[in-house]
Order: sequence, then structure tokens, then C-alpha cells
Amino acid sequence: MTIDRRQFIGASGALMLLSGCQASSKSATPQSISKVGIQTYTLREAFGEDAIGTFDMIKQVGYDYVELNGRDFATRPPAELRKILDGVGLPAPITHVDYDSLANRPAELADTAATLGCEYVVLPWITDDQRNLDAYKGHAEMLNRAGEALKGAGVTVGYHNHQFEFFDLGGGQTGMDILLSETDSDLVAFELDLFWAALTGTDIVGLFSAHPGRFHMCHIKDLAGDPSGWRTSLEFETIVKNLMVNVGEGSLPFESYFAANDVSGMKYFIAEHDNPPKPFRTSIQTSHDAIRAMRF
Repeated sequence: MTIDRRQFIGASGALMLLSGCQASSKSATPQSISKVGIQTYTLREAFGEDAIGTFDMIKQVGYDYVELNGRDFATRPPAELRKILDGVGLPAPITHVDYDSLANRPAELADTAATLGCEYVVLPWITDDQRNLDAYKGHAEMLNRAGEALKGAGVTVGYHNHQFEFFDLGGGQTGMDILLSETDSDLVAFELDLFWAALTGTDIVGLFSAHPGRFHMCHIKDLAGDPSGWRTSLEFETIVKNLMVNVGEGSLPFESYFAANDVSGMKYFIAEHDNPPKPFRTSIQTSHDAIRAMRF
């Protein structure tokens, strides 16, 4: 059988069109979050009453892992906590830690992280007197030192924000600017709390683009209502009461944030609510299901 030039061009064009459609279809396939975690601070009241039962509830709801905080192993040895987690089937790749331990006892933190199976130790809070320009420069130096000390143990240091890191310290410079520019990207990663960043009006996708690969973790919690009157407020309890809701009950455009995962460097997606409504199981189920349903 012979094919003339016109037939050949037509067939070639059809193949190219089909190939293009297939590539377009492939590139348009929506992505989702395959593993969802929860910060145990969300359920601190429940943990105070029944730690094992609360871990069981988290697992039953469908969460894949937990992010710990210092409360979880303040009254029990890390080895005991690890045994509980293994029994329930919940890994803990991340834990929050206090400033003093990170600054002064990194070797002890390395042992704790190894026992718990944590890849990251994250600083979640700095006090009022630690929030000026010079203090942030000191924090960056400390994070680098701790990061260097923990790197050999296979542990990465992280920093978690609230709203005040985005406040103008003068000349348009923020604490977050200092921390991002003066920490070593090989030693220090960031955990972006999407609620507190969005509250200040921060361009989150723009932040990712300006600092690619720096944001390995995020806290997913939703915002409902008008945040404009709270941009520079430190009234934490009032803000949480008036604006923070379970994931899926607010208006934050999470899917647009996560469409930039290749830029941000995001690896861990963690639900959190600073004061969830009861019943707790319903609250954490609502957030879990909303995150699972996201497509981007």
C-alpha cells in the first residue's frame, strides 16, 4: 500500500494532535495531598484526659501521621510515647520544641528526635521581647547553629510563624524577611502557618516564589470572616474565636497555595485548629475530609 504526500501530512498531523491532547490531559490531571497529618496541640484538652484514646481517634478518623509538641512528652519519656505511637500506627515525622532546648541542648534534641522518629524539630514560638529587628537576627544565627549541630543526626531544624513575623519592623522589613534571608537553606526549613500568614494579607504564593524550596511544612487551618481589622493585632484568643474555623468552613484558597508545591518545597501538610469546637472528633474529621478533597 502506498501513501501519497497529502495522506502522510494528514496522518502526521492527526498523530501530533492526539499526542498533544494526551500530554494536555496528563498535565491537567489534578493533584491531591496523599498524606495528611494533624498537630496534637489541636487536641491538647483531649490528650490531657486520655492520650492513647486520642491517638486512636486520630488514626480512626484517617490521619496518616501526627506532628507532636513538647506537651506530648513532658510527662512521659520519649521512648514510652514512641511505643504508644507505634501501637496505634501513627508516625511522628515532626515535633515542635522550645527555644531553650534548640539553642542550648541540640544533642539532647537529637536523641529525642531519634527516639520518636522525627525528621524535623520546629521552633513554634518566640516571646514578646524577642520580636525586634536585632532579636530576629539573633534567632537566625541560633537556628543556623542548631541546624548545623542536628544535621549530622539527620534532623532538620524548622521555624513556624504566627502573624507577628510579618509585621513591619521598619523600612518595610519583617521578621520573616530576616529569618528567610539570614538562615542557611541547607540547615533551616520553614513551616508556614497559612492562617496567620493570610491574616496579615501576605501574598502566600508570592512568598513561595521569592523563597523557593524553603517551605517544607504547613499548618492548614481556615479563616472565616473579615480579617482586615486584625492585620496587626496580637489578640490571639479573640482572633481565634472570631476568625478560625475547621478546614473547609472558611474561605482561604488552599488549592491555589498547593498548586505551587513544586516551588515552595512543601512535603508535610498538617491540619490544626487552636481552639476547635466540640465534639473534637467531628472537628478533626471535617478538616481531614476537606483536605483529602482538595485538588490542584
